Amino acid sequence: MSRYLLFFGCVLLGVFPCKSQDVIVLHKENKLTGRVLWEKSKGDSLFYRSAMSSGDSLLLFVPRRRVEYVLSDGDCRMLYRGKTRGWQPWRGRTFNEVPQHRMLYAASWSTILDGWSIDASAMRMLGHGDRVGVGAFVRYLSTQPTRDSYWDTDPSIDTYDHRAVAFGPQAEIQGYSRRLKTFFYVDFGLGGAYHRFDWSHYSAMLEWLGESTTEKQYPSSRWAYQFNYRLGTCIRLTRGLYADVAFIGIGHIFTKGIPQKYISSDQFPFGFSVGLRFGREQR
Repeated sequence: MSRYLLFFGCVLLGVFPCKSQDVIVLHKENKLTGRVLWEKSKGDSLFYRSAMSSGDSLLLFVPRRRVEYVLSDGDCRMLYRGKTRGWQPWRGRTFNEVPQHRMLYAASWSTILDGWSIDASAMRMLGHGDRVGVGAFVRYLSTQPTRDSYWDTDPSIDTYDHRAVAFGPQAEIQGYSRRLKTFFYVDFGLGGAYHRFDWSHYSAMLEWLGESTTEKQYPSSRWAYQFNYRLGTCIRLTRGLYADVAFIGIGHIFTKGIPQKYISSDQFPFGFSVGLRFGREQR
């Protein structure tokens, strides 16, 4: 009888090997099953043994950067915590899956020095857990800066109207907090900008000073380069929809010389933006 019990035990272990196996969840790929060798998986690869129909096991490995987490011993989720700590179990109350997006779209309004701007962008998320994205942006900017003048009692003649439309490519790096359900990101964009100036507020002062408004010193329009950077967070509101709050900085680079009365704070404005991001989640 003991021989029969031993035989049936071996059969059950061969037929149901998944009960002792781990589930390796990959970024945007099918899951893998096998018994993970934790002591051997301290480097850049995750080693595991995959059961074969013949009853033997095959030693395999997968690059660690492709692994999101490992479901071990039923419901214990193992995450990589760096070279020092290695693979550690998740200690939080709830485990939130990292949202996966193919495309992300954004619209925001910003308050900057002496003005405001509105932005729109589209981002294509690349591999490695949706941490890197490339795309394009378009921006409309409006400012009315005022120059400080100790001798002028009427500040209205020391201001000008400035409008700009900018567009170009941008790139972004993201990180995700499972506990907060929040993305943290840094993005940078570089493109071209078409500027329009209205110097009519200077007319009376220039006439009084005996100066003339030349196109070189006071151009009505001009092309320039524009760069921008943004440090922000995206808080998940619902599936595929996020509230976007960020610090934004903008810079204008003129290749044909800066207009004579152009204020430096108008060349490199900064401020805060609020908006929305949305995109279809892959799961």
